[in-house]
Amino acid sequence: MAAIRHYTVIIETPKGKGAKFDFDAALGLFKLKKVMPAGLVFPFDFGFIPGTRGGDGDPLDVLVISEMETFSGCAIDCRIIGALKVSQQERNGERMRNDRLIAVPLVSSQYAEIDSIKALPKELLSQIESFFIAYNQQAGKKFEVLGRLGINAALALIEKAKVLDEPSLLVQLLLPLQDRDGKGFPDAFYEKFQHQLTEKFGGLTVYQRNPAEGFWKEGRSETVKEAMLVHEVLVGTIDEAYWKNLKASLLKQFRQDDILITSIRISKI
Repeated sequence: MAAIRHYTVIIETPKGKGAKFDFDAALGLFKLKKVMPAGLVFPFDFGFIPGTRGGDGDPLDVLVISEMETFSGCAIDCRIIGALKVSQQERNGERMRNDRLIAVPLVSSQYAEIDSIKALPKELLSQIESFFIAYNQQAGKKFEVLGRLGINAALALIEKAKVLDEPSLLVQLLLPLQDRDGKGFPDAFYEKFQHQLTEKFGGLTVYQRNPAEGFWKEGRSETVKEAMLVHEVLVGTIDEAYWKNLKASLLKQFRQDDILITSIRISKI
């Protein structure tokens, strides 16, 4: 019996749409890419599997077969039932493999019994292939279906296309060097915290020789100055639960009303 694996698919273009939407990683938003010719609409939801990279350099494409209405950005847990093995020729003549995975949502009732691509009606598969051929043709590309892959072959495509999260976010955390009475905190406080971050994220930057200085006003009183130790780590994604729990622990340990933790998206040069 073929293996069954579940993956989360992010929907870019919902079925029935006469426009193509793409996820813009830099913006963190879904952007309108193109308007389709009159009468041409997506037959089913079209999206991608995060953490993968296909032949075109983008995450693996997935067509999600279901009876439900969704939206751009909807995350759906799906089972992979197969794939279309595809050769795609770009406008400049370049050829590449750009396979299309076929999936069914775990919560689907209408397609609950579909356990492989072979179980889909032949007419439906032909319509799907015809749509992709027409869609690419109007964009000046040639789309050729080389074959239909079963579950195991489709899962092998996903495993091969998996990529590690490349650190693209800089998390910065500022810890106070002194309490409200001007007394310094024990070195052990910082050493334990720094070891924790290094173990979890594989690296840490600490600005020890040039502490940052914070200034603020309490009510109408004079400005208060505070020396702070800056810690920075590079991450691929933000685990909000982890950082919230860490912040709660640090607030208690350093007896603070607030500790600043920020993140910014970066690009390496």
